[in-house]
Amino acid sequence: MLHTLRTIVQGVNQSEHLDDALKLLVTQTKHAMETQCCSVYLSDAEAGHFLLMATDGLAEQSAGSAAIGFTEGLIGLVGEREEPINIANAHQHPRFKYMPEVEEEALQAFLGTPIIHQGKVLGVLTIQQAEQRQFSEQEESFLVTLSAQLAAVLAVAKARGQLQTRYSEPQMLVLNAVAGAPGIASAKAWVERVAVSLDDISIVQHNDLNVELDRWEQAIQKTRDYIERLAARMGEHLEQDALAIFDVYQHLLDDASIGGAVETHIRKGLNAQSALVEVAKDYIAQFAAMEDAYLKERATDIRDVSQRLLYFLQQGTSELQEWNEAIILVAEEVTASMLASIPRSKLSGIISIRGSSNSHAAILARALGIPAILGASELPLKRSHGEHFIIDGYTGRLYMTPSNAVVEEYGRLLKKESELQAQFDKTLHLPAAMADGRRICMMINAGLAADSEHYGGGADGVGLYRTEIPFMIQDKFPSEDAQCQIYKSVLEGFPEQPVTMRTLDVGGDKALPYFPIREENPFLGWRGIRMTLDHPEIFLVQIRAMLKANIETQNLKIMFPMVTEIRELQQAKRLVLKAHSELQEELGMHFPLPQMGVMIEVPALLYQLRAVADIADFISVGSNDLTQYLLAVDRNNSRVASLYDELNPAVLNALNHIAQECRQYELEFSICGELAGDPLGAILLVAMGYEHLSMNAANIGRVKWAIGKVSQAQCDHMLQKALNLSCPDTIRRQLHVDMDAFGLGSLVRTGR
Repeated sequence: MLHTLRTIVQGVNQSEHLDDALKLLVTQTKHAMETQCCSVYLSDAEAGHFLLMATDGLAEQSAGSAAIGFTEGLIGLVGEREEPINIANAHQHPRFKYMPEVEEEALQAFLGTPIIHQGKVLGVLTIQQAEQRQFSEQEESFLVTLSAQLAAVLAVAKARGQLQTRYSEPQMLVLNAVAGAPGIASAKAWVERVAVSLDDISIVQHNDLNVELDRWEQAIQKTRDYIERLAARMGEHLEQDALAIFDVYQHLLDDASIGGAVETHIRKGLNAQSALVEVAKDYIAQFAAMEDAYLKERATDIRDVSQRLLYFLQQGTSELQEWNEAIILVAEEVTASMLASIPRSKLSGIISIRGSSNSHAAILARALGIPAILGASELPLKRSHGEHFIIDGYTGRLYMTPSNAVVEEYGRLLKKESELQAQFDKTLHLPAAMADGRRICMMINAGLAADSEHYGGGADGVGLYRTEIPFMIQDKFPSEDAQCQIYKSVLEGFPEQPVTMRTLDVGGDKALPYFPIREENPFLGWRGIRMTLDHPEIFLVQIRAMLKANIETQNLKIMFPMVTEIRELQQAKRLVLKAHSELQEELGMHFPLPQMGVMIEVPALLYQLRAVADIADFISVGSNDLTQYLLAVDRNNSRVASLYDELNPAVLNALNHIAQECRQYELEFSICGELAGDPLGAILLVAMGYEHLSMNAANIGRVKWAIGKVSQAQCDHMLQKALNLSCPDTIRRQLHVDMDAFGLGSLVRTGR
């Protein structure tokens, strides 16, 4: 029976057209179940009915035309109940609806099961028979199992556009993936395919060692030159620390990495292409097998560099292409080199079939402000080139061949964003204050390119500097001097303004390629302060570098991530005091100790704030991770990403609780998650009492403008309504109504 199920599902999955797929389904199911009729109906939400799409046993001419309402007949009953209906004499059932065009008068027994995917009824699968009898438990079980397996196949095939009728016009496809970088883009798709593939090379021995070594050296040099040209093009838009991503590519060419390994294989007898393929596949397999998300993504970098090397080995020359119009880059796996090869002015957006927020392409997209969609596994790549796409980097939603209504709506949003941006720019350099004069401190989140993020001004300092980025783009732990120079440049970039540096926060969704952490559940594992306290030699070097960098500027604040217990905070503070004392003695000078604080990410710390106040100088809420842990949702997982919602009542009440507790214990508090950069979220936070909001630099003007339009009383009004509601969607709708009433309706975006 399992073999029969597999055969039917595979047949449907491999069909390119709707009529072929469903005809195969009903014919094989009828044969397998030895019944007289099998039919499949698919739901049409706009029309409000189920449409008979294929049948083997009813009138053939009725397929594609016979329809039955969602609340009509036995088919509608199956859809309503979302469970199987098994009836010995269907004609006598009160819900039976006679449809003369389908010619089912002779069929008495009826068994129908819903085809459900992610809670939505896609259709109904039925079998019928002339004999008056109930179908057996085994028959019902088979049909239910078949429907469950078909649900995912039909949903994916429909999303990919593979289940179109043979003569149908291309229809709009709407897909939900992972939001990689915020923004909206509307343009034609450019599908980038690799010129050469490692999989196309056969293993061959060489005849002349010197010739092969020379070919390899030339390929190495051409690749180095190409990467330098890409970095130079990116250098027009990014600062040096972000460009260090391309240093990773250069390191892969060194003797200690791919470069040396390939040469060794050449000396053993393989020609250059074969040696490269052997080495690259081995490296790729090792990284791809790792459970850590960041390390997995390094397999993409290795494949990218290796295929560029292979291209040059095959006598290829590479000129950077010129573009006549802006495009949305689409690829099976968007790489940093693909992104960098397109001028910024011509790159509207990015769609990657595979990949995650840890990929170097995603990191660069966020730094450049390019909307990006990741993990779009259901996108039909073969049909995408040249098609019109709209991507919504705020929600992770993408539209292929969008309808006129969608084009008009997003065109309106783009125009509105442009008009609003002009207003935001006017308030950017003004102090952030509410309509009634209450002053709010606006900080930026930095880490990839602090100087460029601060370009344009408007911020009151850095609320979160992610120190792990310089660690992640190196091939070894950076030295104390190297770290000191990085931190010093950041501190000097914000003279007389506070800069809060978070100590090394790796693990979870971030890992170091030279310090692998293998865990079954890295988000709940050895990460943040847990790791650095276990390695004080790493922690102390970083603290010393921070303290030395701060001697002249005196604007440093140190923050510890992923704290769960008070003991961890005490231990971290002792190590900072130790480094401070030793450094003063070593340098023969005295300098003040920076303030030390804690990130509130672990829910357990919500109930230990009184103890935190006795030790720490301040706290900063990391709302992204706090939300993730409170809701038990990995927001990078497209299957459950819809559950990640910072307007969930649990999240709002937790944030309000933190503010109340901190005021009671006179503990300075701020927030540095994405909620602070959303005007709607910022208004709620201000109502709770948060006066220090840290966000991406691009949101500073938007939030300043919004806060300047409302008074404390209006914010309080919105907050009290929100706290009394129990559903995130209801909260969002109510807040949208209030925003509109306060003259801020233009900031409310459709969708999520």
